[in-house]
Amino acid sequence: MNRRVGLSLCLCVGLAGLGGCASTVDPALAGPEYPAEKSQTSTLDIQVVRGDTTITITNTTARAYGKSRLWLNRWFSREIESLGVGETVELALSSFRDQYGEAFRGGGFFATRTPQTVQQVQLETADGLVGLVAVGRATE
Repeated sequence: MNRRVGLSLCLCVGLAGLGGCASTVDPALAGPEYPAEKSQTSTLDIQVVRGDTTITITNTTARAYGKSRLWLNRWFSREIESLGVGETVELALSSFRDQYGEAFRGGGFFATRTPQTVQQVQLETADGLVGLVAVGRATE
């Protein structure tokens, strides 16, 4: 194989590899738009601890929550099936999507973009929006 063909082949393989990592946008995974018409009614004693690529939610209230939507920073969301009394749930930050299908930038070892900060966490139930307590990055 001559040198020109070899260089072309390496360039094509390299560009194809970069194309697979270029975007976390998937319109098929798009979530709803943030419900700006709803106001937050209260803040619950439910802690949300940020890890490297996950959040851990612990329900320390005396109330269980059924199927609802969890919002991060008034932009990214995902459904949760339930959050029982005393239950702890761990969720991947990449599973939170915006209305365009872009994933929350959670970071991690192979991250190519700066991770986003979890500043506000809200639970959308049939009764409206309630705030949760965002604790920040977990220490390891």
